[in-house]
Amino acid sequence: MKLLLLTDIHERMKYVRSLVEKYKDSNKFDKVIIAGDITYFKPMSKAVEILRIIRDGIGREVFFVPGNCDDPKLLDWSSDDEGFVNIHSRIRELGKYMIYGIGGSNRTPFSTYIEWGEEDIDELLKPVYSVDRDGLIMVTHSPPRGMLDNVGYENVGSISLRNFLEAHGARLWVTGHIHEERGKIEYRGTIIVNPGPLMWGYYGIAVVDEEEVCIELERL
Repeated sequence: MKLLLLTDIHERMKYVRSLVEKYKDSNKFDKVIIAGDITYFKPMSKAVEILRIIRDGIGREVFFVPGNCDDPKLLDWSSDDEGFVNIHSRIRELGKYMIYGIGGSNRTPFSTYIEWGEEDIDELLKPVYSVDRDGLIMVTHSPPRGMLDNVGYENVGSISLRNFLEAHGARLWVTGHIHEERGKIEYRGTIIVNPGPLMWGYYGIAVVDEEEVCIELERL
């Protein structure tokens, strides 16, 4: 299964259109995953517009979570029958795997649109403990604490997500939020990737099969 990985679009339409033009009619991907911040404090209608451009241009179903800069209304928006799958607090099938997401971020100093306390994130994580780790793809806008989360020499990721990573883990974990921490790491068998912000022209490709997960970090 080949996945197109996007995050932190922040409505930079230049790069959205470039991405769509690059892969239009290519049939290169099986699905698209978006790890949040589709917009920059704009109404939900703008996020839906961007999702539609990506879905129609790539020609594949889009699995997404909102980011902390997205309209909170996006948390409850669901249009699975239209080729968009909102995975915030929802377990969904993705090929042979199960996918689960948590949108927004842990607390920041900036009081952005969607932020959670660590106890809230703990509650959001409860349903996914029942999913086999080797068959699980996690998508969280915020990274786990200590994983691609450094800002000014400080780790700002979620402690609750780190606890879940330690106790359970996943086959693949897609995250974003920290624009400067583009990269991929492996921790106790979990492949964690921040494909980098599409607002700077970055994206990723994941190939997931029974034997391994391969990540390519790309730039337009």
